[in-house]
Amino acid sequence: MRNLLDVGGQGKPYACFFKDRVANHFVLDVSPAASVDVVGDGRAMPFCDASIDVVLITQVLEHIPDPIAVIAEIHRVLKPGGTLLLSVPSIFPQHGYPGDYWRYMPQGLHYILRDFHSVKVQGEAGTVPSIFLVFNVYLQLLSGPVPWLQRLLQWTLCPLNNLAGLLAGKIYRGDQFASNYFVVAVR
Repeated sequence: MRNLLDVGGQGKPYACFFKDRVANHFVLDVSPAASVDVVGDGRAMPFCDASIDVVLITQVLEHIPDPIAVIAEIHRVLKPGGTLLLSVPSIFPQHGYPGDYWRYMPQGLHYILRDFHSVKVQGEAGTVPSIFLVFNVYLQLLSGPVPWLQRLLQWTLCPLNNLAGLLAGKIYRGDQFASNYFVVAVR
């Protein structure tokens, strides 16, 4: 029996990827909702030591004032050989609830995950495509007060910019810059 804990996973957006792979998909979140199994703080998870096979925490760690305490708690609840799937922003506008405290780089991720047996960090897309992606994010942000302009950009300039980033990334990928980082760590 495999248990998955989705930290901050209100709405269970990734449930379709795990439905045939886990027996239990628990969601821990600070806010109650129909999809939330446990309302609580990631620094004190109500799960037994070594009781979870997979922990998923996507685009959440930047919203936690004490991320190292949450990582320690994830390490505690994961079984030996259990897997942590983590994603965090590196370059992104301030956003979200209850706060927005951090941005991450590979060295920082390796540091906060130093108690894990294996840590693999991968940047999203690569240097050049990430620059184009960030440009799109800021276009959407700046056009937000003007809904018709935001829709126009969403259907015209943003797709062209995505295509340009994809093509430019084939010329030079690099790894000096990423808008997000994805991590697979094994306890």
